[in-house]
Amino acid sequence: MSVIAYTSPGDAPGATTTAFAMALTWPGRVLLAECSPAGGQILRGYFQCHTSPVGGLWDLALAAVHGPDVAETALWEQTIALDDERQHLLLPGLVDPFLATEFSAATWDNLAATFSALPFTALADTGPISPEQPFALLRAAELVVVVMRPTLAQVAAARPRIARLRQALGPTVPLALYLIGERPYTMRDLRAELGEFAMTATMPIDGKAASLLSQGGGSDRARRRIEVSPLMRAARTATNHALNFTTAQRRALTGPSSGRTPAVGERRP
Repeated sequence: MSVIAYTSPGDAPGATTTAFAMALTWPGRVLLAECSPAGGQILRGYFQCHTSPVGGLWDLALAAVHGPDVAETALWEQTIALDDERQHLLLPGLVDPFLATEFSAATWDNLAATFSALPFTALADTGPISPEQPFALLRAAELVVVVMRPTLAQVAAARPRIARLRQALGPTVPLALYLIGERPYTMRDLRAELGEFAMTATMPIDGKAASLLSQGGGSDRARRRIEVSPLMRAARTATNHALNFTTAQRRALTGPSSGRTPAVGERRP
C-alpha cells in the first residue's frame, strides 16, 4: 500500500516517539518498522525487555533475499502485536547496530519492496539523516517526515542534512516537517530557513507521555491515561493528515490530476 518514513537531523529530537505515537493511533492496520541502522529502541524502552530479543528486522532481511513470498511469510513471524486485535504491529529493529554493516543496498531494496507490497501502511523509522541511512526505504516512501525541535542547534544540524536528503530523493518524494514544540523558532522561520514542505505539523512537548512511550514503566492507569494526553491527541491529528495526504497522492497517480481538492494538511502548489 504505502510507506511513510520518519527521519531527523539527529540528537534525539523525538522521531521514534512520534512514529510510535502515530502507529498507536492509526485508524486501521499499520506496521511500525524500526529500520534505523543504529538499532531498535521500542522493545528495550516501552516494553522494558531485559533480555536481547532475536529476530525482527534482521531475520526479515535474511528471508527477503529468497523472494517476496518468503519475505511476506517471515514478516508475520517477526512482528509483535501492539494491541489485542493485531491491528497495530511492530517489527523490532536490530539488536546490534554493527549488524547494519551487513546490509547491502540490495538488502534495503528487498525490504522496501516488502513493505510497499503490504495491503496496509508501513511506518518506517529510518534513523537520523546520514550516509548510513537506508535511502532505498526513503525513496520508496510516499511521504518522508522530518522530525526536529525548533532550536538553533537543530536548525544548524538540519540545514545541510535536509539539503542532502532533498538531493538524494529528488522531486518525486514529498517531505513533511514535524516540529516538537513551537519555540524559539516558528514553523514560518523553519520554512524560510529550510525550504518548503508538502505538509507540516506541530507536536506538543508532553514529557509524561513521551517518557512512557520511550522509556516504558508506569502504572496501568498511566498507560490508559496516555490515550487522552496532548501527545496522543496531536498524533491522531497528524495521523489523519498523513493518511489523507498519501491517499490523495495515490489518487493523483491513478486518476485525473486536475480539479483535485488538497487533503487536510496538504499545501497547495
